Amino acid sequence: MKRLVMRTAVRGGKAMRLGAGSALVLAAALGWSPALAADAAATAAADAGPVRIDPETPDFGRQVDELVITGSSAVTATAPVKASLEATEPQSIIDRKAIDQFIPVTADYTQIVNLSPSVSGTSFNGPGLGEAKTTLRGFQDGQYNVTYDGIPWGDANGPTHHSTSFFPSSTIGAVVVDRGPGGASQLGVASFGGSINLFSPEVSDERGGSQSVTGGSWNTWMSVTKLNTGDIDQLNGAHALFNFQELTTDGALTHSGAKAYNQLVRAVFPIVDSWKLTVLGTWNQTKVYTNDNTGATLLQTQLYGKNFGLSNDPKSPTYYKYNLVTKHTWFNYAKLNGDITPSLKLEDTLYSYYYKNDTESALDPTLSPTDIANKTGLAITQVPGGKPVANGHVPGYTKLNVYKIYGDVLHLDQELPFGMIKAGIWLETADTGPRARYDYDATASLSGPKVVDYRQKVLPGVPQYLEYLQQSGWHQYEPFVDFEWKVTPQLTITPGIKYLNEEIHVDADVNQKSRQPFHDSKTFTKTLYFATANYKVQDNLSVYAQYATGFLVPDISVTQVVNPQLSQLEPQESTNYQAGAVYHGSRISFDADVYYIDFKNKLQTVSVTDPAAGLETVNFNLGGAIYKGVEGSVTFQATDRIFVFANGSINSAKAQGANTTINGVPVVITGGKQIAGAPQSTAVLGAYYQDDSWTVSLADKYTGLQWGAEGEPAAYKIPGYHSTDLTVTYRFGRYRLEGAVYNLFDSQKFTSIKPGKTVPYDQYYFQPERNFQASLKVNF
Repeated sequence: MKRLVMRTAVRGGKAMRLGAGSALVLAAALGWSPALAADAAATAAADAGPVRIDPETPDFGRQVDELVITGSSAVTATAPVKASLEATEPQSIIDRKAIDQFIPVTADYTQIVNLSPSVSGTSFNGPGLGEAKTTLRGFQDGQYNVTYDGIPWGDANGPTHHSTSFFPSSTIGAVVVDRGPGGASQLGVASFGGSINLFSPEVSDERGGSQSVTGGSWNTWMSVTKLNTGDIDQLNGAHALFNFQELTTDGALTHSGAKAYNQLVRAVFPIVDSWKLTVLGTWNQTKVYTNDNTGATLLQTQLYGKNFGLSNDPKSPTYYKYNLVTKHTWFNYAKLNGDITPSLKLEDTLYSYYYKNDTESALDPTLSPTDIANKTGLAITQVPGGKPVANGHVPGYTKLNVYKIYGDVLHLDQELPFGMIKAGIWLETADTGPRARYDYDATASLSGPKVVDYRQKVLPGVPQYLEYLQQSGWHQYEPFVDFEWKVTPQLTITPGIKYLNEEIHVDADVNQKSRQPFHDSKTFTKTLYFATANYKVQDNLSVYAQYATGFLVPDISVTQVVNPQLSQLEPQESTNYQAGAVYHGSRISFDADVYYIDFKNKLQTVSVTDPAAGLETVNFNLGGAIYKGVEGSVTFQATDRIFVFANGSINSAKAQGANTTINGVPVVITGGKQIAGAPQSTAVLGAYYQDDSWTVSLADKYTGLQWGAEGEPAAYKIPGYHSTDLTVTYRFGRYRLEGAVYNLFDSQKFTSIKPGKTVPYDQYYFQPERNFQASLKVNF
């Protein structure tokens, strides 16, 4: 079996906050010099050529089997988005060559996966210059998994993701978008929405490296230094990758500048025979001026433009010095793998990751200075229990969110004469805390110590300025087994089973939103079933089918009400049915599929009147949704050097009608309407030219009609929009020069609406204006 191998130069980011100059000093210390011309030439050739198909797969993450490209041809190798002939569910493989050619150098994974059908999302501050969210088949962030080298990662207060906080583009070697739950061994707590699987860069056994510098619109600058030791004889052939990245920008939105530093080290240590140890550490620091509830009202965009983010007016809550987010993260793992017997393989990965978010934010960026001065509900007092006074000051808050997650993933693969048993267990624990938020007078605190704000209601024993002080976390284990049964040389059937046990707990003296004590836990359990089949019609054509069940545990937000009823909530569940085909021809490759997903126990909220607490939010399970659609992708080799490609999807994600009574209040869920934030279609159309020196690509991404609120209200209808990107690359010797124009036709349509307390306070989000990037890369 042959597997996809990316043989580009050493890949990378940045480590320990070394600058590019510091990284080059390290390179010199390790023995690099311009004399490494042969290595540089080999690296440049690898950058220029297509992905290589190699029978010996380097260490490339647990899910390397998902990257099988048997029967590959030039058209398959060149296709920006491709699927495997071994696929058992709809998937999109995006290799490093496609990332380098089609994706902005500054991007994060949310821009990479936009090449895939059924995927949408926009980075409003520019590519990789601000947080972005991805929608997958209508499932929102938190309803699908994101993994890195097979390890699921996400927030500890819910499985959502911060796109700029862990893995910038230079730390990603390839991406596989699995549009389905996978098998039992596919890990993550939100499997019913699918998985976005990121893979770290390859650690080459050849000595070399590269230095690149990128400049672009909005005063954006980025450097990436990549160093690879090659095999070190004194360490039994161990080899390591060092990856250093630095970025600074003013941002596409006004007064929304950012700085980001990333460092990655990945090393492979051969031990004995087939046994080896792989270790990875990545560290990330970001600092960005943004409001915690970012988004501009229509009035703000009319006054200041569609690129309005923050201002330089201290009388406004949008003043940039009131709105600063600083984050620090790390992600580490150690993976041991080898053969226990010729037929039994073991892989064990011990991992941990950490997230710290320090935020200072104005309370509400949609308010005008007049609102601040006149609205008594936003008045401030500095006297405990005193009467609020509308002093014209801007109310703000500080927020702290810290979590640490530890886990272990064990895989045992037993080969049999008629197939393979893949079994294992996933263990994980999360420790979140402290999570805290404090109100303060932003205006009075601008040039001195924080002046607390006592405007909140009085609760016994709770300071009025304390919004919440919370600890939380979970303990979970998931044993799993897949039986990969080779019925015939052409037919493989894989049944699987997985058991989930997750205990979530919250210990809060002052709980979020309710501001009341809450100390409770609940254990959720579920057995999930899987069955997939892949049939090789011929060597270059396969068909597949999948049945799978999915599961999503409620996050801690369900406890953030005055009267939490945690014991009455059930996990959200799904049943998935999919079928598709993959074809790799000599001049054309394509894949297509249909899917149907029955989503039940949808978590809903409603506001009711509580005799003790007044107006109160209640969480409950009711109804669900039906997701169904058709997806496809095709690449055609028009000439020896010209390729055209397209992919698209038609996606229906419609709520199911239901009704009940909560605290005597009738609750009616209207059925048959597209879920908010779920586009009805997506499409990509592009062309690609490559010769020995030049590569030119043009690609247009279309995101279809959607609504910004449930029920398809006319006021929240979001028409479809396009974004077209042009990239030109020229290679000469050890050098690579790239110029790109993103959003070529300067489309600035709104792509999302967040409903406010009333329509004038709704927040709108627009495509960033036309922007440019130019990069120079030298290999050594």
